[in-house]
Amino acid sequence: MDVILHIGAHRTATTTFQAWMLQNADALAAGGIAYWGPDRTRAGLFSGLVKRPDLVTPEDGTALSRLRTALAFELDRLADQGMCHLVISEENLLGAMPQCVDMLTLYPDAAGRLERVRQVLGGHLTGVALSMRRYDMWWSSVLSVMAGRGAGLPDVRGLARLADHPRGWPAVIAQAQTALGAPVTVWSHEALGAEPQAQLQALVPGEGLPAGLFDARRQRNAAPGRAALRGGLIRAGHRVAAGQGRWMPFDQVQRAQMTARYLEDLTWLRRAPPGLNFVEMTAEDAGKTPAAATVEEGFGHDGQERGLA
Repeated sequence: MDVILHIGAHRTATTTFQAWMLQNADALAAGGIAYWGPDRTRAGLFSGLVKRPDLVTPEDGTALSRLRTALAFELDRLADQGMCHLVISEENLLGAMPQCVDMLTLYPDAAGRLERVRQVLGGHLTGVALSMRRYDMWWSSVLSVMAGRGAGLPDVRGLARLADHPRGWPAVIAQAQTALGAPVTVWSHEALGAEPQAQLQALVPGEGLPAGLFDARRQRNAAPGRAALRGGLIRAGHRVAAGQGRWMPFDQVQRAQMTARYLEDLTWLRRAPPGLNFVEMTAEDAGKTPAAATVEEGFGHDGQERGLA
């Protein structure tokens, strides 16, 4: 049985994908595709696995051994039921948004976190998937969520660090490849964020999906209430466009810099490094580029981007 691990990233419509997979779980199971999402991974199944590497204790190592055995039994049970594929979607395995903000970098402890995942699932993994997003839009979305939770936000120097920080998606992808030892499939949020069915097809390429799957466009990603977010931003001293709730912390020079880096990432992905499969834009998005976004984009576009988060 193939085991495919979808590790996020956060703020790239992961909740939309997970809700769609759960909604279609019965139809997918009838077609040989099993699914574990946050309803299982955060209900005890992955207890102790989602943890900062610097907080891991010897007791956690013992618990990891027990978890490995328990998961092996679960995988055997699914195989006995005739499942050909198991898709596991849990973005918190990659890292946590608060730590990204605290350290002002993209998933700073991804390598350590994913190494622990390999200790549990490494012998079963046949593929890993990661979705990425334009840096200015990803960081503004993450910061918006944190502001909605009442967290502090970076000052001017912090924003400048985010705008020119050398660590980007290629580094995260490379760490996932190294830590998990499995082929990695990558797609952009701009291309497939509103297409859960296309994302699943990327996870199980060549597999015909069951007929009668629900309309993905009825789903909406969970996001903090706009009022709570607006209040959080104002308390943090950030201006919000009146009546819209839109917020973009980076100036146009910084956004251009971040967009240029993202375009370089896309060029790198199109060269298909070994062990990496890049799923290109859909026909609907042909001709569009990340550089086409306007300065008005921000949280106001985040909750309803192409009808989805």
